[in-house]
Amino acid sequence: MSFVILLFHFFAFLGVLLFVLFFLKQKGDSWANRLLGLYTLLFSVELLNNTLRWSGAIEQPIFVHINLTHFPLWLLYGPLVYLYVRRVVTGVRFRIYDLLFLIPPLVIIYLLFPFYRLNTMHKVEVVKSGRTFEFATFPPYAIWIVIFLMFGYAFLTYFSFHSDKKVGFRENVWLRYFTGSYFGFCLAFASYIFLVRFGLMDPSYDYFIDILIVIFIAMLAFFGFVQPDVFAGRSIREMVPFIKYRKTGLTSGLSLKMKERLVRIMEDQELFLNSELRLNDLADALDLSRNHTSQVINEHFNLSFFDFVNSYRIDYAKKLLLRRINDRSTVAQIAFEAGFNNRASFYKAFRKFTGISPSDFITRHRD
Repeated sequence: MSFVILLFHFFAFLGVLLFVLFFLKQKGDSWANRLLGLYTLLFSVELLNNTLRWSGAIEQPIFVHINLTHFPLWLLYGPLVYLYVRRVVTGVRFRIYDLLFLIPPLVIIYLLFPFYRLNTMHKVEVVKSGRTFEFATFPPYAIWIVIFLMFGYAFLTYFSFHSDKKVGFRENVWLRYFTGSYFGFCLAFASYIFLVRFGLMDPSYDYFIDILIVIFIAMLAFFGFVQPDVFAGRSIREMVPFIKYRKTGLTSGLSLKMKERLVRIMEDQELFLNSELRLNDLADALDLSRNHTSQVINEHFNLSFFDFVNSYRIDYAKKLLLRRINDRSTVAQIAFEAGFNNRASFYKAFRKFTGISPSDFITRHRD
């Protein structure tokens, strides 16, 4: 057995071990941990399938039933990532329409079922003779549908939750890297299929793609382990060595001092009323570098620069709305007075920080 085969057997074993660890993990949400554990288990099944195929062991009676079992898994990874992130961000456990995620993998199982149902000796004969797809139906275009759905799940996960009110700056960083690791898996998978289909790569080199996939899955598991700390308020830069600000030279004491100074400046000078306010302007006011100013905002307020400034603008706008609730001031006028340079961005920010529109806010307080 070659070193590469042994290496991937080892990673498959690690995947099973991660599955057990996530199921036994006490820290964080047990439902979310089990979803992530199931994800790593399914990936281990795919790795095992590949290594058995490379070594030729897939033709042996003891392993032949594993053949093609990884096809439906391609359309289970994405839903598991989506359900995991939804659970972490919103706390939702299960909804009846989540069963719709099972339709694509069930379709694949249906197409491959004539092969799955063969008895052991018949299946061994079919595999050895290379006649697998005389029984298993998987048209050439089907793989492109699979890839489309895989990328779709990645985009669905990120864009469904990145704007959720619970997702602050540090949680958004976690979400980007977490879903990004799954997106990397999709990209590696799609790249291999594209290169092989168009004759740019020998199919026998697919283990290079699996090496990349192992890396991405390791990242996914890592962000699953740090998730409870991130959502509990711990700075993500303390746990993720490649996040910026890791070695900025800004001590915790100075950072806290700059936070207090920033609050005083924003409250006393009302810099947020300037619609052209930029990060560099705040950095000049604090006499800090742009990066250090961004670090202070991200770590102490758990907000991006624009959300930090907009939070002050929305508080100011709410005071104006309450003060002028019975006069004829338009919402657009108040938006500009509060520092917004257009009505659309004001409405978007208002809803983000209050959960309602300015009109609903007026109606509630007028009554």
